[in-house]
Amino acid sequence: MLTLTKDRALALSMLVMSGILLVETRDISPPTSWQPYGSALFPQILLGIIGALSLLLLLRTFWVPSADRKTRPDRPRRSLTSWIKHNSTVLSLFGLFALYALLLPLIGYLPATLTFLVTSLALLLGIDTRRKWIINLAVSCTLAPLVYVIFRFGLNVWLP
Repeated sequence: MLTLTKDRALALSMLVMSGILLVETRDISPPTSWQPYGSALFPQILLGIIGALSLLLLLRTFWVPSADRKTRPDRPRRSLTSWIKHNSTVLSLFGLFALYALLLPLIGYLPATLTFLVTSLALLLGIDTRRKWIINLAVSCTLAPLVYVIFRFGLNVWLP
């Protein structure tokens, strides 16, 4: 009998979501006279790749037996506080992203994005040396303005 594992549930949900979104891309306006492909091409390519990878993940769950089930005994369940401590970095990143989404319309793209990048990279890199701070600031201070320039001048899209 087949059981619904985490990988199967993820693959099935991603297949359903990418299928629904792929159908919804038909509502995107068709290409104009100056557009060779139209606005729907990029989302369709991304959703096709996501769907194909989800299908591969689903097929893999049937072909490859889980080594974890054979070699590792069932782990005891953790309490909520120990789970939060164990996943504090991920939860902090979600909080930072929520704060970024709130600050974006208030202070604008560049200050909000620079703040988000510096703090999230500091959280992920574990800033404890001068070298890591230099890398963090170099990446953040290069990436945010570069994306702004590409969108504003290259694609003619206004960012907040």
